[in-house]
Amino acid sequence: MIGSRAQAEILRRLSRLGPSTAGELADATGISRPSLNRHLVALQKAGVVAATPPAGDQAGKTVKYAAQIDRVRELAEKYLRYVSGG
Repeated sequence: MIGSRAQAEILRRLSRLGPSTAGELADATGISRPSLNRHLVALQKAGVVAATPPAGDQAGKTVKYAAQIDRVRELAEKYLRYVSGG
C-alpha cells in the first residue's frame, strides 16, 4: 500500500492539511519536487490520493491532491486480515 517512508509522510500531511498543491506538500515535507511527483503518481495508482482536476485535464490549472481515507482504511483492513491469517 505505502511503498516508502516518503509516501507515508505525504499521505499523513494530506490527511492533516487537507487538499494541497505539490508546492505546498514539498514545503511541508521537504521532499524535492521531482521525487514528490513520482510518489504522488504511485499514491494515485494505489487509489489513496486523488488529484483535482484529474490527470489529462490539468494543463494550466492548479492541481490539488487529497488523501482518500476510505481507501486507506480499506487497504489497511485487508492487510491486517492477511497478516493475521484471516
